Amino acid sequence: MTPPVLVVIPARDEASNLPWVVEELRRVRGKDALVVVDDASRDGTAGVARELGCTVLRLPLHLGYGGALQTGMKYSLRHGFPVAVTLDADGQHDPADVEALVEAVRGGADLVLGSRALPQGSHGGGWPRQTGRALFAAIVRALTGLPVTDPTSGLKALGPRGQELFALPGFPDRFPDADALVLARQARLSFAERPARMRPSRNRHSMHDGTRAVAYTANMLLSLYAAALGRSRDLGG
Repeated sequence: MTPPVLVVIPARDEASNLPWVVEELRRVRGKDALVVVDDASRDGTAGVARELGCTVLRLPLHLGYGGALQTGMKYSLRHGFPVAVTLDADGQHDPADVEALVEAVRGGADLVLGSRALPQGSHGGGWPRQTGRALFAAIVRALTGLPVTDPTSGLKALGPRGQELFALPGFPDRFPDADALVLARQARLSFAERPARMRPSRNRHSMHDGTRAVAYTANMLLSLYAAALGRSRDLGG
């Protein structure tokens, strides 16, 4: 029997999107376990997730995307899931792309990203987002030598070693994207990318829009700088 896959869905104020996202996941990947990490939402996200039959981990304080992601990884490790997949709650990820990531983990990869830069016709966002992703990809390639094309992708699959890295106390919990790849390289995790067809977000308040995009970029660059200086030695807390 194939070991089960856990799908971790970090969510903040996603009550209106969750039914669509969960129903699509169940239709495409009916055997996966689903856990929604509610990052102190103000709109009833946790209640909607429970009504949909998902396991719900509710954070008492707003920790941000990274904190919610880390909570999901700790849950996965505690329950012994050999593969954990992270999928955004805003509907931009296609569940049909998950299997290729899962198979890469089962084939020996510790961390696999779903890349919107690989398939044709994937939604890439406006030019600021595309430019930012290209910048981060170039920096990560220079720091790690990894052939990364989409370092900010929220669609990931992680084996036990990848989950353990994300669950460590000192892991960057605010913006665990490109800097996580630097730390994964330092930890000698095996890495792969697979094509992923990204769709426009159903959430009007993305952290990559407007002034949030500026703050995100600044924080990402600072996190990359910290990771490059050897932050891995502090991961143990």
